[in-house]
Amino acid sequence: MEVRLDERYPEGDQRPVDVKTDKPDVTEQLSDSVLLAFLKDQLSVQDWSTARLRPLPVNYTSRFWRLDTPERIFVVKEFFPDNEENPLYPTLPDQEAEALTFLARYDLAPALEIYSQSPVGTPLLVYGYGLPKNDEIDVGEAADLIGRIAALREPVPGHQVVPAGFHEVLEGGDAMLAAIPESPKAVNLKRLRPADDLVKRRAVERTLVHRSFCLGTIQSTPEGARMIDWQFAGYGDPVEDICGFVSPGLLKLYGLHPLVAYAEDMFLKHYPNQDTVERFLEERSAYHWRLAAYCLFRHETLGQINAPAARAYGRALEEEVDLLLRLRVK
Repeated sequence: MEVRLDERYPEGDQRPVDVKTDKPDVTEQLSDSVLLAFLKDQLSVQDWSTARLRPLPVNYTSRFWRLDTPERIFVVKEFFPDNEENPLYPTLPDQEAEALTFLARYDLAPALEIYSQSPVGTPLLVYGYGLPKNDEIDVGEAADLIGRIAALREPVPGHQVVPAGFHEVLEGGDAMLAAIPESPKAVNLKRLRPADDLVKRRAVERTLVHRSFCLGTIQSTPEGARMIDWQFAGYGDPVEDICGFVSPGLLKLYGLHPLVAYAEDMFLKHYPNQDTVERFLEERSAYHWRLAAYCLFRHETLGQINAPAARAYGRALEEEVDLLLRLRVK
């Protein structure tokens, strides 16, 4: 099964708005002209006369630009400050830079070109790749890519350790619901919480996990698919990335349609480690329930300060709850 990038992103290759965080204000300090002058000083581009810099849609933690040159495409990412605190998705620019530097050596991520302060003092990251031969991502290729990342044994420097395994994940969801004790919806969501004794406690061998892995975080390049958006990554359970790929709520937050059943089946069939797939089938309800708790937490806490984001989380919550109900009757 192949998925075209222009089918994933309704605005061509532009990114959908990412609402996993709650940054309501967007800085306009870094102008396109100032950024272009900075890039001309930093990047090795032979012919700037035909280069084209254009802004992409802004999300709540970052601004994006795309720089097209005759030889190479560059994506520019400016991080907003004060997004390091988040109950599930802290935004960590240093980690993304470390991941790109490390994973490019294994043909798993595009090459990091720049990581420094922008002309206005904000963290600025640039990665680049050659001109893609086509704009298609195969679901089997996506499964192989994330499976190879999970199989890495050399540690990536400076990455956070994240909750892993059925019980730690449920505890994370409990903490988020405890933070909104007046929410009637929290009472209902607690009724869908998987029971602790559903899965036996066991040690988890932590590996590098992307944590927001879906079709929206895969980039087509001439050398094959590469993973982008590593700002949430950490060391946890690779089951989390499988859950992310098939999560209708996460896809909704990325502006994508939920996977059809046969695409999910194909992804699981092609995932390289079938023992991990077996654990996913046993433990996935905990990850989906935690994401539902997170979406509800954001929906409740953003309602007065960022209504569009609150509504987006509400829609994602509905998707995850529907999935949890389907899983209960299987």
